[in-house]
Amino acid sequence: MTTKAATANGASKEDAKYLALIDEDLAKIDAIRKDIARSRTAGRKVQASIDRKLKEIRGILNRVEATI
Repeated sequence: MTTKAATANGASKEDAKYLALIDEDLAKIDAIRKDIARSRTAGRKVQASIDRKLKEIRGILNRVEATI
């Protein structure tokens, strides 16, 4: 899209090439951001699972200590 607009505005082919490269890099950055968001979400899920298991273990230990 940018390359067509650039040539329509009188920009050179070299300018259009750089604009196309910038568009590609912006797309890569967007993909990286989405990947980071997925990783953070997965990390939060793992942390929540660990917290639930830890709470369960603490409950068991408290019951065992109460019977001693």
